[in-house]
Order: sequence, then structure tokens, then C-alpha cells
Amino acid sequence: MSTETAVVESAPNHTPPSKDDSITGRYASVMFSTASRSASLHKIFEDMKALSDLYQASEALRAMTENSGLSQEETQEFIKVITSVVPLQPLTIKLIELLSTNKRLLYIDEIAGKYKKLYVELNREEKITIISADQLNSNQQAEVLSALKENPNNVGKHFILEFKVDKSIKGGLILFTESEFMDMSLTSRVNRIRQEVNSL
Repeated sequence: MSTETAVVESAPNHTPPSKDDSITGRYASVMFSTASRSASLHKIFEDMKALSDLYQASEALRAMTENSGLSQEETQEFIKVITSVVPLQPLTIKLIELLSTNKRLLYIDEIAGKYKKLYVELNREEKITIISADQLNSNQQAEVLSALKENPNNVGKHFILEFKVDKSIKGGLILFTESEFMDMSLTSRVNRIRQEVNSL
């Protein structure tokens, strides 16, 4: 994966870039503002990524979050289990303790996801997956990144590029983000020509 990104630790006026009035959205927004005031937006972003990864990977961890009756001792044990795998910022630990106290620990993955979205939105960070028929070398990857940055619509954006190989596309590239898809592969061009021929 090739990364072109910037680290942002504080936001203007410590205000989230968008508003979400759901329960999880409010927790994420408060976490965002608090992290900004302590100049740790990116540090907490890394924590949220780690929590999401652990949540998805560990069935035992998910089961613990679904237990709405964790005692203070059980909550500390829960935190101890997590921090034995990844170190967490004190602010993230306070969030876990608060969610446990309010019996909303089951929302932790959703809150982490919404915090990550706020950070990405603030940072104008965009992940793009690029599929080619053959592995692109470092110069070719740099050319793709350069072409993306030269697009006037991408001014100020920071890109995370993930390069994958799919022999079936035969040539060209396929690019997609969370919301857009662009197929410039040789296979798709051939298929379009076939459709045009068949319609004659």
C-alpha cells in the first residue's frame, strides 16, 4: 500500500467537520472535540482503528461488549485485555470506561467507525483501490498518485492508495473509492465493443 497522508492533531475551533445526532454520533463528536483540545486527533484515530480491528477479529471481545452489566473490575479487565494487544491513549481508555458505566459498550465499534469518518473528513483523506493486470512498479505507482493530485477536483486531498493485481482485466486499470468506480480495463473495453457489435 502506498500512503500519501498528513497527520492532523487539532481541528479549527475543535469542531467536528459534520454533525450526527445519533447516540453513537454524539459520542464520536464529543470524542473528536476532546481529542482536538488535547492535540491528539490522529493518536485517537489510530486507537479507533485498532479497536475496530480487534472488535472484528475477536469473538470474545465482541461478547464482552454485549454484556451490559460489566462491573468496574470487569471493565478494567476488559481494558487490560485490549491494552495487552495494543497500547491506548488515556482518552480512549476513559471512553471505554464511560461507555461501560452508561451500559453502551456494545456501541464501541460503531463509535470508532464514526470517529474515523470524522477524522478522514477533516483531513480530506481518501482511500483508492487500484487494480491492474500486472504488479505496478514504484515509478508507475508514483505516476498514478501524481495524476490523481493533478486533478483540480483533488486539491488539498491526501490519498491512501492500495494496489492490487487481477490478471482477468488483461490490461488498463480499475479504480474505486467508497463511493465511485472507474473501469478503464482492457476487458471492459472489449466487452463494450462486443455489445456494440451485437446491437448492430
